[in-house]
Amino acid sequence: MTPREYAISRVKDKRAKEYFAMMVENEGYKPKVYKDSKGKRTIGIGFNLEEPMNRKILKEEGIDINEIFKGRELSDSEIKRLYNRSLTQAFNDAVEFDPKFASRPEPAKKAIVDMSFNLGLTKLKKFEKMSEGLQANDYNKAADEMVDSDWYKDVKSRGPRTVSLMRSLAQ
Repeated sequence: MTPREYAISRVKDKRAKEYFAMMVENEGYKPKVYKDSKGKRTIGIGFNLEEPMNRKILKEEGIDINEIFKGRELSDSEIKRLYNRSLTQAFNDAVEFDPKFASRPEPAKKAIVDMSFNLGLTKLKKFEKMSEGLQANDYNKAADEMVDSDWYKDVKSRGPRTVSLMRSLAQ
């Protein structure tokens, strides 16, 4: 069993496990520093080490960034703690982006949270036409707007997976 498979198997709650598995598939699970598709130093499950707020989180979690840059691997526990902080922020940002978020079907919630996790609120807010589609409960329009973006081109296989979540709700 790989570290990634082991980590997923340890999550007990069904919904939490689904989100964790989705993020691991979309972001990867790497205990050492790597460069993401934009060349930013990242670790764990898409935890951007160059983001000032994330450096603050590392400090709060008692993780020395200098040791990380020298090659220290994160433990599974550290990866999960950073992931939980990032996922909480992604959910908060999703709620701010979409006032109807709480009442959305789960596939829409997953798509919005996934985009939020990947982009952050500032970039997610640029998806104005997607937001219009969501407010009209037009999941096909929301999906079309996701496809018609630089994000979709940049994220390779993640884009079609995330869009399929939204399209699964289109009538």
